[in-house]
Amino acid sequence: MCGICGLVHPDRDYKFSEQTITSMRDRLAHRGPDDAGEYIGPGVALGARRLAILDLSERGHMPMGTPDGRYWIVYNGETYNYRELRAGLEARGHRFRSDTDTEVVLHLYADEGPRMLNRLNGMFAFAVWDSKERTLFAARDRLGIKPFFYAFQSGIFHFASEEKALFAAGVPARLDADSWEELLCFRYVGGENTPFVGVKRLLPGHYAVWKDGTFQVRRWWNLAERARARRENLPKDPVLWFQETFEDSVRLHRISDVPVGVLLSGGVDSGSLAASLAPQAGSGVASFTVRFDEPRYDEGLLARATVQRWGLEHHELTVSQNELDDLLWKACWLNDEPLAHASDCHLLAIATYAKQHVTVLLSGEGSDETLSGYVRYQPLQYPKLVEAARSVLPRLTSYANVNGRLRKLARFASLGSLDRFVLFNACETLPDELRVLGIRPKSEFPFREQVLAEARSIYPGEPLRQAMYSDQHTFLCSLLDRNDRMTMGASIECRVPFLDYRLVEGAAALPSPALFSGLRGKGLLRKSFGRRLPASVQRFRKWGFGVPWTTYLRGVPVLHEILSCLPEAEPFRSGPFERSGLRSVVSGFLRGDNVHEALVRQLAMIRVWYAAYFSSTS
Repeated sequence: MCGICGLVHPDRDYKFSEQTITSMRDRLAHRGPDDAGEYIGPGVALGARRLAILDLSERGHMPMGTPDGRYWIVYNGETYNYRELRAGLEARGHRFRSDTDTEVVLHLYADEGPRMLNRLNGMFAFAVWDSKERTLFAARDRLGIKPFFYAFQSGIFHFASEEKALFAAGVPARLDADSWEELLCFRYVGGENTPFVGVKRLLPGHYAVWKDGTFQVRRWWNLAERARARRENLPKDPVLWFQETFEDSVRLHRISDVPVGVLLSGGVDSGSLAASLAPQAGSGVASFTVRFDEPRYDEGLLARATVQRWGLEHHELTVSQNELDDLLWKACWLNDEPLAHASDCHLLAIATYAKQHVTVLLSGEGSDETLSGYVRYQPLQYPKLVEAARSVLPRLTSYANVNGRLRKLARFASLGSLDRFVLFNACETLPDELRVLGIRPKSEFPFREQVLAEARSIYPGEPLRQAMYSDQHTFLCSLLDRNDRMTMGASIECRVPFLDYRLVEGAAALPSPALFSGLRGKGLLRKSFGRRLPASVQRFRKWGFGVPWTTYLRGVPVLHEILSCLPEAEPFRSGPFERSGLRSVVSGFLRGDNVHEALVRQLAMIRVWYAAYFSSTS
């Protein structure tokens, strides 16, 4: 687990300065506090910061080269089946100096080229420099668990694990004005684009090749294609298949030369993870839970029931309101982008606390998108009822002044088509609702619409499955980015066993009745592991990792002040907003009006992000 970066120039006589690559590399020091290295050759410079997980010795130093000096790799992530792959390579004559997965990936690429990607089971983003062919090969894992950003500046190709390393090398950090609508509605710019002009991300399941200044990106993993192929050989017993595959995923995710713990909430996903991990690892597995003073948000007692059931070594942390300002500021700096999920600060806090005890954490991230866990999916299970309610719900909620989930359902029902309901399913603010700020929405999101078209082709007539597929390529990417940034910000490696590609592909291939049933989400998971969980956890209706930001924004003085000054502050002062609209929405919220609650929260997070990232000019 590391931070990686690099520069390549088409002129083989170009020599990069050591200062440039080390500046990029050390901007990522939080990702790898254990070691640092660089490789500089004709027209190329590679840098790496290392968080030692496998083979803690200096033999794991990066950049790492093959014995003949032809190939050089910088690698971020873990390949969980590396020992099996290594055995095959050794049988073909390869010799290894370390017990790292990095060296296995390097030799596998030297042996097979890009086709080796299909053999990797893990999370990874890496780049290999071929000094003979002067070619840079870069690849990202299937689901995008590990990040990879790039930009072209003055003919130079830049890449890094985080955008801030690109900016350290001279790439300008300019907010892209075209990203406002997507940021306010979806909280995340989907696809290869980012909120920064000229900065892109390599998409999950894609690889890129740079050679002599030309750059090509190709897709090496396609979930729709894999799901279709797996439909030809479905398991006779889906519950047994899931049990066995998940247990094996947890077994692989335990591979480590440092202590491993688990992030534990009161839900069935992390509870099932603990119920699989504890019997495999034996007594003393460390678990970590965030507590809240607000009873509505606190799942501590439920987590304790799982702890007692499986004999975990439990740790709890409550984040006080006076810590929020510093945590939010640091989280915004780590995120680079104005990515604002509700639990960023609390995830950063628990990861920082856990670092005192472990270096690897297992998380239940990804289960909602792959096993149908979100409440917002439930109406899509009954598309005919949604169609029938489209003309009734808006009038009913307006007449009865209804708030909450019924009001949200009415807003979505008024979108005009079921496709739009699916497209905006993950939104808390719809495009037309931006008009109150003076924004004229285009409601055009090409990447998201392309993903939805792909989803319709694999799940015709099944809007719920279409929403899940869309989330796996958009919303899940934002969660994984957040998960990576907050945990790596504390120098913790976070692994996600639910996103083992065998589980993702297999679940995507299953017919809907085998995957879920009734009004309770994650039916397959509940059938597979429900009996291992305390009754209180099985009965609990989880609403996600909720954080009372509405209370915080109104009640915490420093946050209240940030919100009060927001209409006059950057980046809104230079953005596509009517100042009067901003003032009206913010003042209404501070007086207790919750109509634009989600929009105000996102505006506040963007304001803090901008100040944290551009404080010298804000």
